[in-house]
Amino acid sequence: MIACCVRHDMRGLASSQNHLEVASIHARRASRSCISRSHQQRRYWHRPASRAHPCGYTDSIMSHEQVDQEILVALQKSDQTHLLADWDNLTPDQRTALTSDIQATDLAYVISSYDVSKTVAAESKTHPQPLQDVTKLKDLTEDNRTSWMQSGLKLIAEGKVAVLLLAGGQGTRLGSSAPKGCYDIGLPSHKSLFQLQAERLIRVQQLAADAIYGKDSAIRHPIRWYIMTSPSTDAPTQDHFTKHQHFGLDPSQLFFFQQGQLPCLTPEGKVIMASSHRLASAPDGNGGVYLALAKSGALADMQTHGVEAVDCFAVDNALIKSADPLFIGHCHSQQTECGARVVAKAYPEEKVGVFARRGAHVEVVEYSEMDPQEAASVDPGTGELRYAWSNVCMHFFTTHFLVSMADRLQQQGRYHIAHKKIPSKDGPVQGVKLELFIFDTFPMAQRVSLMEVARGSEFAPVKNAPGSASDSPDTARQAILSLHQRWVEEAGGSVAAPEGVEVSPLVSYAGEGLFELCSGKTFQKSFDLSLQGNSREDQAIPRS
Repeated sequence: MIACCVRHDMRGLASSQNHLEVASIHARRASRSCISRSHQQRRYWHRPASRAHPCGYTDSIMSHEQVDQEILVALQKSDQTHLLADWDNLTPDQRTALTSDIQATDLAYVISSYDVSKTVAAESKTHPQPLQDVTKLKDLTEDNRTSWMQSGLKLIAEGKVAVLLLAGGQGTRLGSSAPKGCYDIGLPSHKSLFQLQAERLIRVQQLAADAIYGKDSAIRHPIRWYIMTSPSTDAPTQDHFTKHQHFGLDPSQLFFFQQGQLPCLTPEGKVIMASSHRLASAPDGNGGVYLALAKSGALADMQTHGVEAVDCFAVDNALIKSADPLFIGHCHSQQTECGARVVAKAYPEEKVGVFARRGAHVEVVEYSEMDPQEAASVDPGTGELRYAWSNVCMHFFTTHFLVSMADRLQQQGRYHIAHKKIPSKDGPVQGVKLELFIFDTFPMAQRVSLMEVARGSEFAPVKNAPGSASDSPDTARQAILSLHQRWVEEAGGSVAAPEGVEVSPLVSYAGEGLFELCSGKTFQKSFDLSLQGNSREDQAIPRS
């Protein structure tokens, strides 16, 4: 069903009543096949602010025989009748495709959201202030660590923790057309990013069961893993998991769902046509996860399984501690609604968003919003950067917060407006994309907690092409091998391999359990079977 704002000007509609009575078989079939709102990711589209259009779109209603009456009326009300400009020249299959696109829209939502977003973008903002209340590594006491770790492990063991993975991107900048999570960063084992994260989940859920129910206890509540893909990555992502037997996870733990799409618009608010029978659209940003969770049924699934806390991160962090019990325990102890693991900026001019305060609220301020001198300013009292805490997309949410944000965004979206060249049926045109960032909801939380983590232990992004000096597969691979070498040395072993050594996540989640394997032993190569677990199949997954 298309929800539209009702306009009182219905002139011209009466003259089309005869044609409105005729419904295309194709359109009727498409109408009947629409999936209900609660089980389908719908694309939200926008009514124009004015009738003018630079590409010559008009608002006149043609005869359009065989157009579903409800569609035609809705388009007339929302000033989007240009979407049917080529209707009379379309084939039956093309008409069905166009009808399906239009029926998957919610015009009223986008009308309101686009107008509100323009208003918000024009508003002046108060100046951001540095954050003071961050839990720093140097301030963590052993009592804190023990208490938070135990709390986090208990929540995991009881099935109250889930993991949410943002995995909609492709490895285009890495030279791959596959989903980024399928990428092999060149570890000796050739494990993909997906496999590294899956095996860390396997290990931490066993650690939690051992800690709460006794050593070698059965896992009573496997960690649920919600994986947000995109239309282009969903099938290959699921195929990758199936091909590798879900990396040892129970398939019932996994819940795949797709990121939403939003229409591409002209600045005046007209929906742009990608072709004569398809509407131009683009991903709604990683902040679209809130609505996608609700519409896919993932939020309902969380509630059904008693999930209270959600650890959320991006797929391209090769060092991520999936379901980190220390972080989860910290947030739970603070009664946090949403939180973040943060790392100190690597250097003053690093181009990253930072957490700051605007009034009483915590939010992320992008580096492009800050004066470079201020971004690099130092607190004379401490000698530390005033804006030091980088946003690296490692977040915590309560399930209640996710539900409340989905409800709030469903009622009223506030998007960032990105002005872009949009491919259209008439060639590239100036247009806008609407995007939401996952951290845009932080100012809406009553309780936000930030906890510092060590960059070398938890953050190794894979964003740039192989051979790049930073954030590349090479730097991520080296970060893992160097970290694992430190683990081995702390367990009494030594590493002769110059590049370091790889320890399977199935063997150790964070350096634990290595003493018997490593004490007094020298590892000559970066890949040693004794550090790879019991399953030979898990030791070296071939490149794919």
